[in-house]
Amino acid sequence: MGDEGFGGVLRDLRSAMGGLFTGGTLDETQRVTIEVSFGLIGWLAKADGVVTSHEAEFANRLVEELNLPTKGKAIAQAAFLRGQHRKIDVAVEVTRFLAQHPKGSPEIGRLYDTLLRLVAADGRVFRHERVALETLTDAFGLPRSVIDARLTMIRSEATG
Repeated sequence: MGDEGFGGVLRDLRSAMGGLFTGGTLDETQRVTIEVSFGLIGWLAKADGVVTSHEAEFANRLVEELNLPTKGKAIAQAAFLRGQHRKIDVAVEVTRFLAQHPKGSPEIGRLYDTLLRLVAADGRVFRHERVALETLTDAFGLPRSVIDARLTMIRSEATG
């Protein structure tokens, strides 16, 4: 994925979550959104066994683009590391997110698309990444057919 594709992901997430993070303090919804989003990004980034420099840069740029307050940055970094080190339960994290953002909400779609874009960034989906995507898809209560449909859409955006 080129910089435009990556920039698009950041714009999508910023529009989805950016309004949540104004000011210096975080409420419960903001904290949960940051923890779950970055925990899942870290977890998915490590799905194939290695967090690439691109995936780490993705998370770091996202933190900067969201213009999180200092406390938000610390929460995001800690959540990413917990996810990377497999110290989260995906089903529990998704349930926490769904408690703040109900099924069918734009936030769910944007987070899910961001996770797909992270996997599709290198143009390939490795077996362990596919299994991780299936786990996330199940946790969000989406049909697995959405994985290939959305990956096809993402790939066409990247090449079109």
